[in-house]
Amino acid sequence: MGVNNNKFTILHVEDDPVLVKLVQMAFENFGFRGSMISAGRVDTALGLLAERERNQERIDLILVDMELPDGTGLDVIREVKSNPAWLLTPVIVLSSNMAAGTINGAYALGANCYVSKIPKSSKVIEALRALYVSWLENALLPRMIARDRLQNALSRAVQLRARTAEFYLGLARIFEGQPEMGFWLDRSLNEGNLSNLLAFFLPKVSEKDLPPETLVRLASMQEQVKKALEAAEERLKKNPAPQTDEVYRWTLDLIGALDEEVVAECIGYLFPKGPEATTALKARAALQMKELAGHILAGTKDLHLRQEAGRLHDWAGQIASIGSAPVRKVMPGG
Repeated sequence: MGVNNNKFTILHVEDDPVLVKLVQMAFENFGFRGSMISAGRVDTALGLLAERERNQERIDLILVDMELPDGTGLDVIREVKSNPAWLLTPVIVLSSNMAAGTINGAYALGANCYVSKIPKSSKVIEALRALYVSWLENALLPRMIARDRLQNALSRAVQLRARTAEFYLGLARIFEGQPEMGFWLDRSLNEGNLSNLLAFFLPKVSEKDLPPETLVRLASMQEQVKKALEAAEERLKKNPAPQTDEVYRWTLDLIGALDEEVVAECIGYLFPKGPEATTALKARAALQMKELAGHILAGTKDLHLRQEAGRLHDWAGQIASIGSAPVRKVMPGG
């Protein structure tokens, strides 16, 4: 007996509208009675995922092409498999790109299946039928459960801090053999510690612990941090031998994506859930900011960088002084 797919939602990431329509018509002909939505670009797909996550709307299966106008299917897979809201959602690559490196990369990122959309041994419709039977009739897909928005946000925070640690490790490699290398290795280690401290709270909190408006602002801040981190990673990729002032600018831009008020509020709300862990968290965060600010102030004569580092130093002091009650504002005029 086939699986009831009347309530399934499929996201098809493909820039060829003819193929999108072909897949939809074929699946409907095979018996699919759910919903199929499409996106022709990476940014459109990620926007749809973000919107459905906010609205707690399901996506049961994702089909993705490799060659897209603004990136590749790997970008979509990476986002899906690093987001706790979509981590269990099966991702099937349906692409004409048969390069071994691309296939291996897709599986390494967590793709569940890689299928050629130009099959050698059968017709396209037959290949689509086999795909349909395997994944929408015979397979048991993960069931959607109620998602706790704060736990999801905390999971993203853990991942963003771990990813920032990798970025700082990349900066350390730039200065291999120089005193600057040790500084960035320490930054990477501190970010890893912050990630571990945040993970401590995962089983202790729920979205009832934060006001709804704070959760919305937290999600917005995390999106800005993610974009800033992606920009920093891209800059490092394009310029693997930057000057120190460039490195300082990248770092300040990354930290500048944080919202001071949201950070202060969240620390205040976390305190009752783990006073010792929260104290360690804010002390570690303040130390990271203070040492970054001090290092930049000692290492550059650029006036703008010095001003930004000075503000970071002031914020570090304010983070360290946050009490056990939720705080609305920590920056003058914020």
